[in-house]
Amino acid sequence: MSPSKADVLSQPSAPDLDILGDQVTIHPGGYVQPTVREDAPERNLVEHMARFRESPLDFLREISLYVSGTGWRAYEDVIGQPIYYAGFSDNMKAMIMRTPMLQQRILALTNKRLDVEEKAGLFSHAQYQAKAKSIRRSEIVSSLQEVALGLTDGMICKMESNRFIRFAYYSATQLLTRAYHQGIHVSSEEVLRLRSVAETAAKNKHSIIFLPCHRSHVDYVSLQLICYRLGIALPTVVAGDNLKIPVLGSFLQHAGAMWIRRSFANDALYTTLVQSYMDTLLQNGFNVECFIEGGRSRTGKLLSPKFGILSFFMDSVLSGRVEDAIICPVSTQYDKVVETESYISELLGQPKPQENLKDFLSASSVLSLKLGR
Repeated sequence: MSPSKADVLSQPSAPDLDILGDQVTIHPGGYVQPTVREDAPERNLVEHMARFRESPLDFLREISLYVSGTGWRAYEDVIGQPIYYAGFSDNMKAMIMRTPMLQQRILALTNKRLDVEEKAGLFSHAQYQAKAKSIRRSEIVSSLQEVALGLTDGMICKMESNRFIRFAYYSATQLLTRAYHQGIHVSSEEVLRLRSVAETAAKNKHSIIFLPCHRSHVDYVSLQLICYRLGIALPTVVAGDNLKIPVLGSFLQHAGAMWIRRSFANDALYTTLVQSYMDTLLQNGFNVECFIEGGRSRTGKLLSPKFGILSFFMDSVLSGRVEDAIICPVSTQYDKVVETESYISELLGQPKPQENLKDFLSASSVLSLKLGR
């Protein structure tokens, strides 16, 4: 005999997280009721979510909660600076382009180019030299500003739509809870401390710089999910442009990723542009996330730090352009990482394959594995 609609709706649901004062409370809010010890030092932040085949009514109810933005899912009153609103990207680009550092770099590159052209005899007529140089100066400045604006548009994260991040959170949680069937566990004590630090940082308009260890591509996804679930402003994730692949690259960029080149190759304009972006983020109190190991550890051990992107943050603070920032180390542990098979191949000497959409889609089979937590 199939259960009635009233019986289905009255079934206990998955525990949800409620943080009030100095207490972390788990209460019904999903669809499966697991056993939770009140004195447990760790809590499962992301529980199993409803599957359509198993429980269509609960699945549709869950979808409606995210679409309507019910409760914490709305992600509106976040702890931190305003993000995910229409015009966010345009405001960010305008702030970057107005930075004195970038304007000075454009002027210096313009003067350098004019000197080269003058030595080449392009301004030979003395009576027209001043006017010709003025016109040429305007052309070079305009050209460099156009290049800088194009580079900025391709680099910055584009936190434009609140509806999009609700969809991204739901989709990512569905995928992760398929692979990591025991959920994402966090320390209750550390969660409370992070919330307290985030509130203080928001009040003082200081940024939190998250520095996670890097063992898997799941690292930045899990940290974004945790910040979303705790109501903390999502960090801008510093990511290599090797992940800027069709479809996935745009999705990640709108979910909080910014792209930087793996090598700057003495490109003065690009280096200044990255520094200007870091200054803008820190000056306005936006959270940032970067991996100081540079790449993922294939052995599970911590790699020696690479201070490339961290040097930009240090320069912002030590130069006085940024008042202060908060460093937050993050340790992410796995029962098993999803890239285990590819890591074994690379450790045996096979070259690392370049990221592409085809391999990403073909790797979806790992979602059916039971990888623990």
